[in-house]
Amino acid sequence: MIALGQQIENKFLTAVNKKSGNNILDCYQCGKCVSTCPVSSFMDFPPREIMQMIKLGLKDETYMANSMWFCLTCAACSGRCPREIDIPRVMESIRHLAIEENVNPDDPHVKNIRKFHEIFLDMVRRYGRNYELRMMAEFNIRTRNLFKDMHLAPKALLKGKIPIGHEKVKSAKAIQRMFKLAEKLENTK
Repeated sequence: MIALGQQIENKFLTAVNKKSGNNILDCYQCGKCVSTCPVSSFMDFPPREIMQMIKLGLKDETYMANSMWFCLTCAACSGRCPREIDIPRVMESIRHLAIEENVNPDDPHVKNIRKFHEIFLDMVRRYGRNYELRMMAEFNIRTRNLFKDMHLAPKALLKGKIPIGHEKVKSAKAIQRMFKLAEKLENTK
């Protein structure tokens, strides 16, 4: 008889499973997610490898990878997953866990994506929707790249692609209450 030893508790796997509502152990590494993902070639570790890293409890390595930040949440991967794992939700869960644990990867692309993520959520929290012109300006200021894509602005403004002002959203107060309720629920865990 072969004894495999004691089962080691994988707290990272448990946390990701709980936050994402998926069971990462269902992944049997078929690779369909990688072959479908439009950005897997830009990731440090494609989705299949991220799933394996979670199974192995490699929390620090997973957090330091750019993969969850590069994920477009387009759901192409989960649409082809034979185990019906919601991989974008897993990636989003890892992002949220990394933010909660205040993990800051050194990759400059990840830092920019994270700033964009924070600004976008702040815009939705404040205005009930994204305010594109302000978002672009704030992102350029925070990344200390004031004139990035400035040459595109006049054309986009003239074509009406970027509105100068922002429309009031009827449900802005409801959206703000939703954010407060979500924060309250997060703090009670």
